[in-house]
Amino acid sequence: MGEIAQKDGLMTLVGRTDPDVVVLSQDIASDSDGAIVSWLSGEVGTAVILVAVSSGGPTVWRGISNGAVGYLLKDRLVTELEPAISAAEAGGVFVSPPLVKQMVRYMDDRFGEVGQVQQGVGEILRSLLPREQETLYRLAAGQSTEEIAKEMSIAVPTVRAYVSRILTKLGLRSRGEAVALAFRSGFYTSDQVKTLTADP
Repeated sequence: MGEIAQKDGLMTLVGRTDPDVVVLSQDIASDSDGAIVSWLSGEVGTAVILVAVSSGGPTVWRGISNGAVGYLLKDRLVTELEPAISAAEAGGVFVSPPLVKQMVRYMDDRFGEVGQVQQGVGEILRSLLPREQETLYRLAAGQSTEEIAKEMSIAVPTVRAYVSRILTKLGLRSRGEAVALAFRSGFYTSDQVKTLTADP
């Protein structure tokens, strides 16, 4: 475990500690226009959880698009850090509930045009086999690797193989990017979020 206050020491600390999860201030992440998050999640292979005092849909969206697997509000850190780390370790994505609606609303506003949605969904459907499509859907729904395996009645290594194929076929670097694409393209929409959250 290590801690830094500035981005300058981040690469050194990561190289020395080889962390599984990095909890990173959004202020530090935004200084590099997402390059730090992309580097950590892509080249280093570390799960990144971003933390901010406040945030909006565009900022959360950029963080997840760059590869972060979590986005927390600072005043909810005490209660949400543990489930966020657990979700990251299980291959899921965790976003503070107050930020989910903001992110979905932003994506609806920006990517809700019918032509863009159909084109994006069509590309995903053409690229992925049915079970891979279901895996992507469940990733976007926030399910962990273990939860996906249970729901699909398959082994955990099989889920991981599906995820690897999804990333390869769609030219992505991380699960966070896969989730972001699912939302951005319309493959997974806010209507589906509402349906899922309304279920008992």
